[in-house]
Amino acid sequence: MRNIADPRWPRQHFPGITMIALGTGHEMGTVADPVGLTDLPLSSGQTSSVPDLWASEPVTLAESLMAEAGWSPANFGDAGPNPPYLRIGGKLWVTLTEFEPCFSSFHRDRVLFRSKVSMADHLSRYDQIMVDPLAFEECFGPLEGTDATFPFGVWLAIREVRFTGIELLGKRHGPVVLPLEPLAVASAVWLRNTRRPGRPPA
Repeated sequence: MRNIADPRWPRQHFPGITMIALGTGHEMGTVADPVGLTDLPLSSGQTSSVPDLWASEPVTLAESLMAEAGWSPANFGDAGPNPPYLRIGGKLWVTLTEFEPCFSSFHRDRVLFRSKVSMADHLSRYDQIMVDPLAFEECFGPLEGTDATFPFGVWLAIREVRFTGIELLGKRHGPVVLPLEPLAVASAVWLRNTRRPGRPPA
């Protein structure tokens, strides 16, 4: 992955894995990576259609959009304790019958329009996601960043993107649904690809 060098959003270093709340400088502690997660079977409904990929180091959702979708820091919002931020929206295709969730630029960048990236297409470049409690706390309140709400700080396999949320699978947690709203805190969502050449997606 391309190294995104923006002084506003300090880069995190792996492995470790030491997470830092972007924009605050506060260390969140070391995150354990459960062994064997990469061997989880993915459902036939998995959105990925990407062929064999090289394994990648973890990146934040914001970094992935800058590297893969060509976004710049100007596409993100920085008003809040943990920037950068994006918007969660929908995308209507030319047929006017297909509507899907998407990542949307925080600011209008094309006169009256915002850049939009299909959520399913973008996440198909990765097979695992990890969420920091900050994402839930900013969206749903300070008491929502607990283990009783969601398995934070562990890598979960991405299975399918829906308007009701992203279906995930954890080795120790089983099926999990990630609501779409916390993805707006693009600094607190981490992605990585563990697929290697010779190992096609399930």
